[in-house]
Amino acid sequence: MPKRKSSNLTKGSKSKEETKADAILGEISGDFLECPICLEPLKDPKILPCLHTFCEGCLKKFVAQDKVKNKFQCPTCRTETVLPKGGVASFKSNFFVQSLSDTVQAHKSLVSKEDDKVQCDNCEEEGANHGCVPCEEFFCDECICAHRRGKRTRSHEVIGAVDLKEQLITKTGSLKSKSLPICPKHDDEKMKFYCETCKHPICRDCTVLQHKNHQYGYLADTVCNIRAEIKNKLEAARQKITEYQDKASAVAKKQAELDTRRKKAAVDINAAAKEEIKYLTSLVRRKQTELKERLASITADRSKQLSSISDSVGSTLDGLSSTVDFSEKVIEHGSDFDVMNAYSDVTARLQSLLEGSTPDIPDDISHVMFELKTGKKNKFVVLGNNNDEEIQDDDMAEEEKSRAEATFRFTVDNFSNVNERKLSPAVFIRNLPWKIFIQPGHKPDNKSLGVYLHCDADFDSLLSCRASAELRLIPQKNDVQTYKRNISIVFYSNEKNWGYRDFMPWHEVCDPQKGYIKDDKIILEAYVKADAPRGMKEIILGNIFSEEMQAKEMELQTEETFRFTVENVSKLMGKKLSRTVFICNLPWKIVADPDSDAQWPDNKNLSVYLQCDADSNSFWACCTSVELRLIPQKNGVQAHKQKFDHVFHSNENKWGFPEFMLWDEVCDPQKGYIKDDKIILEASLKAGAACAMV
Repeated sequence: MPKRKSSNLTKGSKSKEETKADAILGEISGDFLECPICLEPLKDPKILPCLHTFCEGCLKKFVAQDKVKNKFQCPTCRTETVLPKGGVASFKSNFFVQSLSDTVQAHKSLVSKEDDKVQCDNCEEEGANHGCVPCEEFFCDECICAHRRGKRTRSHEVIGAVDLKEQLITKTGSLKSKSLPICPKHDDEKMKFYCETCKHPICRDCTVLQHKNHQYGYLADTVCNIRAEIKNKLEAARQKITEYQDKASAVAKKQAELDTRRKKAAVDINAAAKEEIKYLTSLVRRKQTELKERLASITADRSKQLSSISDSVGSTLDGLSSTVDFSEKVIEHGSDFDVMNAYSDVTARLQSLLEGSTPDIPDDISHVMFELKTGKKNKFVVLGNNNDEEIQDDDMAEEEKSRAEATFRFTVDNFSNVNERKLSPAVFIRNLPWKIFIQPGHKPDNKSLGVYLHCDADFDSLLSCRASAELRLIPQKNDVQTYKRNISIVFYSNEKNWGYRDFMPWHEVCDPQKGYIKDDKIILEAYVKADAPRGMKEIILGNIFSEEMQAKEMELQTEETFRFTVENVSKLMGKKLSRTVFICNLPWKIVADPDSDAQWPDNKNLSVYLQCDADSNSFWACCTSVELRLIPQKNGVQAHKQKFDHVFHSNENKWGFPEFMLWDEVCDPQKGYIKDDKIILEASLKAGAACAMV
């Protein structure tokens, strides 16, 4: 058989086939052929159901460490894996990785050999000049002659060693091994069959032994369909990868947005803190100025007082000195006539000076000090001077004014002639002035005494104070019980009164037999317990209620009119709430409720309220002006309206009218407010900025 021409490639250069093979092998990562546990080339590789491969020995050691029997987590992906009955050895062997590893090693061995140093595979002594294509072996000149004489090998194609090397390099570079692996259970038997029942390759002996009654066929006949099936699933998997990549991008985008907003929020916090520090600093500076001005005024008054004493002392001293000097000179140097002539004047002057009182210098006139007194929450300053009436009163009353609770009375004279409101003197609790406030309620044929608690705090800033109180009418007759009514409320600087407009019917108060009036006088008493007052700072409550509002957070609405259609009114048994409308970033709703009086079940009313459904852990408040309307559905009928001004807050988020309209009138079609068993309610709301307590 003629020999092929040897390759003319120079030493160290590569053919196109070698370069292509190197590129294909370059796609295989070294990590793919290494055990993730020992980081060495895979030895007896076993593949788990999650498709991660490990050395059999490494996997056995790893499973032995797991405390849970029959289960373990994949060392790579932490997927829970069930251990088969035969243990780690029963996992499938990864023939693909083993074959790939052998192919890579063979390729590296071939590439590393220089063309003129390829060794004969038969004698392993001489350099090879020839190669057998079917046997894929290299031979020297002597051994190739013997190979050609052999009965089984005389027909084999023989080419040059360099050409065979190129063929083998190209073949290993394709990464596909054409040889079948040997069955691990039956020596020298290749696994060329595929068991459909067990879903894995088998050998000829396996078909008649372990897989005798199973469905099986030639592996080569089955592989095409299997490749197609895997390719279809791979296509779906690639789409899933794209989907997850999009999700990963979305997560990264959200994380970036979160980081950006966090940074902005941090900047806003710093800015707010800076403004707060600036504001508090200005308050301290202002207080500092006030204290210094007060100090200057007190010291000026005392300096004036000392100056007056000094002038008096100096004047008296000058008079005494000049009189004594004149008298001494007359006595010592004057004649008898001079002495007698000056006698009356000298004695009168001396007597006048001697009878004059010696000026009194107060011991504490120089006692000016700054003392910082701290309570639980309050700090106040006292400038000491026990003789200064104003300061003395402040010092003595400070502790009393800051008390947390007190009981005080209010005697109302000429009660039968009271036609307007009367207020008691102020009593200080928590440094706020509290008064009892009475007012006659002028209802036709139903006059009553209204009694309220009044917090008369005059502050520029919005203020609140949580308080509980018991209002009492004190009896002036034996065996008569004190009449009491309790309240618990948060007072505000713009809502200072709270109590009962119908505290007691007027005629009962004025009836001497009831025992509450005597000599046309009544005695009212209030027991008040209050928390420390808190200022309020204007804030914007964060809106988490709707994405629509988040888009409008820069356009804060302070007033709005919205409607609520109530259906099936005749069957209405419980309260109904309208949709939420955001005003000042607070969620507002109209509440409709059929209200029946427990004492008079037939006296049913339509109750209408405005409700602020803000869900906040902090204490908040919002000043509002509201008009609630029942809209007519008949021409010529006026809307039924009722107005109120109220401060909504977290402890009292609903306000309105329990007797908005009689139920019979609402349901009467002739009145024009109901149609098709529907009524239309409307709320016109104007709100100030929401405030949080600090």
